[in-house]
Amino acid sequence: MPSVELTVKAILFDSDGTLIDSTPAVKRTIARWCAVQGVDPREFAAAQHGTRAKDLLRRFATTPKKGSEMSEEELDAAVEELEKSVGETARQMKAYGEGSGIVALPGVLELLATLQGGGAQWGIVTSATRIHAVPALELAGILAPPVMVTGEQVSTGKPSPEPYLIGIDRLRDLQPDLMPLDVLVVEDAPAGFESAYSAGARLLAVCTGPVEAAEVRNAASKVNGAVVVKDLTAVSVIRCSSESITLRVFVV
Repeated sequence: MPSVELTVKAILFDSDGTLIDSTPAVKRTIARWCAVQGVDPREFAAAQHGTRAKDLLRRFATTPKKGSEMSEEELDAAVEELEKSVGETARQMKAYGEGSGIVALPGVLELLATLQGGGAQWGIVTSATRIHAVPALELAGILAPPVMVTGEQVSTGKPSPEPYLIGIDRLRDLQPDLMPLDVLVVEDAPAGFESAYSAGARLLAVCTGPVEAAEVRNAASKVNGAVVVKDLTAVSVIRCSSESITLRVFVV
């Protein structure tokens, strides 16, 4: 299997589908929500990955009123209720022996432990709100990093560059001379690829989310210099510090 070395100053990870798999808990929660709303869960799922819950509810909600007719405050409240229920579902699944509901993906805990141990600069940029993202990460054994951008903190979600631009800007608090090309974005969704590319960052695409591997490779091929891996077991840290990270990446 061919490998490449990548040297960057910082890494920004997506969360769901990249660091963690919350699919079992999310699927069960969304199935219940769609039943109440009279929405085809397959249509919802097709639009879901990499998209903010707020944008999904604006499009799909039907009761107590249409999402398109909700105020921003009403949408925020509906999102909070829905995303809280994902964590509750995951905890119930674990308690009743129905699986963990939310787990770390292969290679993630080892990679993050090495980065943290070396003092590397990294963060998370997710379309989920903080009320879902932080407990979901904790259930998977990951503590939220100091740099974390969540869905409610941006005006336009992925594929807009705004989420990753905000993440890069927050990393500059730690490294003032940081440029977008100094940052590696690790993502599993085409919307995230476009967001990272538009923000000027480098891309490492993983085939661990709900998107088919062939589609991941096709979407990543449109991003200059992008590298694609099966999962994060294909990534190892050669050396890292607070100023630089060098990775060995086994590509597919």
